Amino acid sequence: MMSSPPKYFFLFFGSLFSLSTFLHYKTSFSTHSPHSAPKNKSVHLLILSSWRSGSSFLGQIFNHHNDVFYIFEPGHSLWFKFRNEGSELLHFPIRDLLRSLFTCDVSPLHQYLPGGGKRVSELLFYAESRALCTPPTCSAFKLINGYDHLKCTHSCMNTSLDQMGETCKTYSHVVMKTIRILDLSILLPLFRDPALDLRILHLVRDPRAIAFSRLFCDFQLDNKILLKNEGNTNIATSRVMQKICKAQVDINRVAKVAEVLQGRYMAIRHEDLSNEPLKNIKKMYNFAGLHLTKDLEQWVYNVTHKEVADTKEIMTFSRDSSKVPYKWRNAMDFHLVEEIQQNCKEAMDLFGYKPAKSQIEQKNLTLDLVNKEWSLK
Repeated sequence: MMSSPPKYFFLFFGSLFSLSTFLHYKTSFSTHSPHSAPKNKSVHLLILSSWRSGSSFLGQIFNHHNDVFYIFEPGHSLWFKFRNEGSELLHFPIRDLLRSLFTCDVSPLHQYLPGGGKRVSELLFYAESRALCTPPTCSAFKLINGYDHLKCTHSCMNTSLDQMGETCKTYSHVVMKTIRILDLSILLPLFRDPALDLRILHLVRDPRAIAFSRLFCDFQLDNKILLKNEGNTNIATSRVMQKICKAQVDINRVAKVAEVLQGRYMAIRHEDLSNEPLKNIKKMYNFAGLHLTKDLEQWVYNVTHKEVADTKEIMTFSRDSSKVPYKWRNAMDFHLVEEIQQNCKEAMDLFGYKPAKSQIEQKNLTLDLVNKEWSLK
């Protein structure tokens, strides 16, 4: 067909990029201090995870650091543009887009954004990246009493996309997060790229908690792309979770055997981050070469210990993070729990999640189903 060549040309040689968010809390620390300009090569950090694993919140922990240029889920719009393709094929254009954005090259975006990539407002949820809403990217936005998503939306909408690329070059760290890389081996060429100092932060979560959270979200299109090459029209939660779990296991295995990844891969569980946020954030910042300031410590405490409403933010609350990982235990149907435990057994064993042998065990919160002896790999 005549339409096929252009489609695949753009699929492999260009990409579509979008910005989204999960959680912001009005910052209690000063945002006036300038970020550090990179002395040599920037550090490039990619947060790898899966749907409903807490990666958006983890991304915000990096987004609020003054030295970080943060981009939320660059592969999101690419998946939706090429919705008739499978996740395996889409790995390649996403990888190419990641490489471009890590080196602050925004030129691929001009081919795909609706207005030709003239303004940052063409990026979905651009206002959820602090770096795009503060000087020098956006000189019109004044930070006085903390970050304000709505003010940024109106003040920075006409900022040039090319200005985004120029500002990116002044940061010491470029951080992105994605849930759409299910094969770490696809990224191995990036670790051999002399222009990159790439590190992988792999966030995992109890599959039962992921499955429970997914019940309240519409992932119909994502599921279709995820299972396209399976030859299976059944997109039940347990089937989707089987593929997601296998991907997380495979990511960890590649990281263990790939020589170029030695010292450049870190795994962390959502539950550990929720229960001991500061302890684990210090570890992650150290891995990324970042310093945790006292002001950032206070912000982290605020967003993980208080139930606070703030209508200025896209997410209107912070929460007690220690309560988040265990909601599934009281509300999830045990038959679904059994299916997830069977289909995700390998992932649960690898990442230290214990099966519930009965509904009584599931609802008994004094019985810990997370192995505290599990260590970062």
